[in-house]
Amino acid sequence: MKFLKYVILINLMHKSSKNITKVPIQAKKRAAQVNMMQRSEDEMGKFDNASATSVSMGITALIGLGVEVGFYLFVLVFRISPNTQIISDYFYERGWVPYVLTYLACWSFAILFLKRKKLKGQLNIMQFKLLPEDISRDIRVENLPHFGAHINRLGFDPRQSFLLTRILRGLEHFSVRKNHTETADMLKSQSEIDATMVDSSYVLIKVFIWAIPILGFIGTVLGISDAVSSFGGEMGAAADIEVIKEQLGQVTGGLSEAFDTTLVSLIFSLWVMFPTSVMQKNEEDLLNKVDEYCNEYFLKRLREPNLEHSLSGSENVQSGATLERIENLQAYLLQLQESQSVVAQQMTQVASQFTQIMENTSIEEQAD
Repeated sequence: MKFLKYVILINLMHKSSKNITKVPIQAKKRAAQVNMMQRSEDEMGKFDNASATSVSMGITALIGLGVEVGFYLFVLVFRISPNTQIISDYFYERGWVPYVLTYLACWSFAILFLKRKKLKGQLNIMQFKLLPEDISRDIRVENLPHFGAHINRLGFDPRQSFLLTRILRGLEHFSVRKNHTETADMLKSQSEIDATMVDSSYVLIKVFIWAIPILGFIGTVLGISDAVSSFGGEMGAAADIEVIKEQLGQVTGGLSEAFDTTLVSLIFSLWVMFPTSVMQKNEEDLLNKVDEYCNEYFLKRLREPNLEHSLSGSENVQSGATLERIENLQAYLLQLQESQSVVAQQMTQVASQFTQIMENTSIEEQAD
């Protein structure tokens, strides 16, 4: 009996171990199926051209910080002369607000600088023959791989260029759909996506343009409150009119210093606003050039594969119809010719009978 109990216990432990091992195996299979359904990073970022206009916020923040340090070191030069010391006081003697204003402005300049470099790179790409006529004058389904291989040989990153992304997407779409109209609609939608992407890349700078004057007003309010609070605290202890005049002078001087932060903020806001507007216009002009390039050198040269067959088929149909009409006309002319010959024979018979009648009448008249 003890032996049988021992055997049954071993069997139960073995079955439980099998059930335990089955769960991880099933989980692994399920995880493998889920991984197969997920897209790879290359597929997700195949046509992600956000980097064509957007820049890294971390890198530009560090660049802006370095530019600010250099700017404040440069401002120290104005402390040499008493006539120019007020310029350094605007940034060193007005509390914490000028430091933040300068940092936001420098950060904005760093963003615009990197965007300018990206814009130059895209304009440089447009100078190359991306769809050369040496391969083929017409873009057909048969020669699409040759155009794609030529673009890859140029060595440019498609994600850094609106034009390359637009052309590669157009080639791939045309290879699948083989329809000119659908490809044109796809390029139109991609143009709208690019325009939205360019506009969204300026969101942070627009926030800075809005925040810089607000921070200047905050600095002014803080300066006014400090000056008024210090004046109110000393008025109770002041008994001499001269002391009161001196304190009033200090208050007005503090107010003038408080408004300096607003002056600095408005100047920085203008310095950021004008380059931003110019840069945004340049990128919009770039998108217009990309649209013109696609219309002139891509869409105009697309040839659908069924177009030639349809044209040849229509020509054959037209030629067949023409031949049938000619044959019908020939048959009608033959019938008309036969009917004319019959009428001519009848007319000759009538004429001969008429001549006989006339001859008979003339003979009878002579006999009488």
